[in-house]
Amino acid sequence: MGICLFSRSRLKYRKGVGAMEERNYPLYLYAAGRMLPRMAEQDPKYIEVKNEITTTRIGYEGETRSDQMIRRACLPRHSRVLHDLTIRVFGEDPIQIDTLVITKHFAFIIEVKNISGTLELEQHPALLKRTAKDGKVSYFQSPFVQLNMAIDTVAYWLLAQNIEIPVKGTVFLASKYAEPHFEPGMPIHFIREIPDLFRNELKNHPPAIDEAAVEWIASALRYQEEPYDHFPLVQHFNHTQDNLHTEPLCTECLGRLETHTKRMGTCMKCELRQWIPYTETLVDYFLIYCKKASLTECSNFINLGRSKTAELLKSPLFLRHGKTNNTVFELNRPNIRISREGKLIVPGDEKVK
Repeated sequence: MGICLFSRSRLKYRKGVGAMEERNYPLYLYAAGRMLPRMAEQDPKYIEVKNEITTTRIGYEGETRSDQMIRRACLPRHSRVLHDLTIRVFGEDPIQIDTLVITKHFAFIIEVKNISGTLELEQHPALLKRTAKDGKVSYFQSPFVQLNMAIDTVAYWLLAQNIEIPVKGTVFLASKYAEPHFEPGMPIHFIREIPDLFRNELKNHPPAIDEAAVEWIASALRYQEEPYDHFPLVQHFNHTQDNLHTEPLCTECLGRLETHTKRMGTCMKCELRQWIPYTETLVDYFLIYCKKASLTECSNFINLGRSKTAELLKSPLFLRHGKTNNTVFELNRPNIRISREGKLIVPGDEKVK
């Protein structure tokens, strides 16, 4: 896929949208958090999944802190702030951007790193070295390489749309325990500096486009987006689904439920008696085990009759394709919403009576 060109007359932007998008709880974090309780601790992939959960959660917490600082920056009302944006140009691999701020003055990329300890940059290859207080050394991809790739990608995309505005960016450290040791002049700041940085940038760059162009850019970037697909997780982690437990999970502690009837179960971990969360279990099925499934496969997975399973699958959380014997179901990904506490938001009544 090459770079995408848009007609501004055909692509409509959404008026009245707030300056900052709501940052959704990462679906990948939610799914991995529900895959782990289904694994045995001696599973060779257990530590890998657990580490992914930790890394993703720390990153998400850093990004939410940066959002708070962006709100304090009091950006002009015409500005648009996009989160977790994926851009692809010239057929290259997609670039994921934590936060993109679009104003009449400039486009600004925020790359957040929530890493504590002494931070140093190494070359050949370019890596970020972290030395923890206990002396343990870890290496990460260089955030400056990621930032430069993002800046170049956004600049190329705008150039292809004949839009000329400066594209800037900075790596922001979210942890107050980070001790950066970089060369002077590197684009690195703590997130608490965001308000002052934006005030200075707005003073130093006169408007280059109008408000309608800002709206159009934000809409066009979302319109062309092709997010990376992690699902189902058994494929992402190259795991065998036969080694995963399939019981429903407790709505409180994610322990496995012992089901006494088709309606009620008891958590084997916290002993809470509860309604069997069939909808959450079906969502798990599509996030962890398979992308699409027949009614019979869904019915067998949740151990519920076909007619009641079919009723569950009428939820806006699922999509239906085909008719009669050829019908298959999959997640309606845009309708999946996770609360800030990491709980699936289920439309309507989830209990099957």
